[in-house]
Amino acid sequence: MTHLLETPLGPATLRAERDDDAAFLLDLFRSHALPALAAAPVDAATRDALVRMQSTSQTTTYRSQYPGARFSIIERNGTPAGRLVVHETGDTACIVDVALQPGSRGAGCGSAVLGAVLQDLAERVTAVHCSVMWNNVASLRMLRRLGFVQTSDDPPFLRMEWRRK
Repeated sequence: MTHLLETPLGPATLRAERDDDAAFLLDLFRSHALPALAAAPVDAATRDALVRMQSTSQTTTYRSQYPGARFSIIERNGTPAGRLVVHETGDTACIVDVALQPGSRGAGCGSAVLGAVLQDLAERVTAVHCSVMWNNVASLRMLRRLGFVQTSDDPPFLRMEWRRK
């Protein structure tokens, strides 16, 4: 199912992830993982192999821990710009993952997408939670703007929760 969303960067759509998104998803993962691996004392080929292995591991873990999750691609102008994974169970939901390409970060696109998702989820659930790395300042700031509050910490993660009003 495709959803049209308004973002500060223009209209975006949210559609189901497909098999042909694999190259985009690897590139998206690489955009987040390479900065952390930059200091690793390995050559470029080894770094690339590590990124591929970590990307595969992440997706395998998400699919096994959240078997009913919706895996979605965020598109702008028909071009993939990010990924969103949401798992609903009973009266709660979990934002498993949200990631944007560098060109879509920091401009309100993530806030617009998550705001629309929260509005949709509020029709079915009473709470939405997620875990965020303690040092992911941009994501924590965005979540707090959207009404999430910290409920606990499990280093290196902070558990955040949003409640329907």
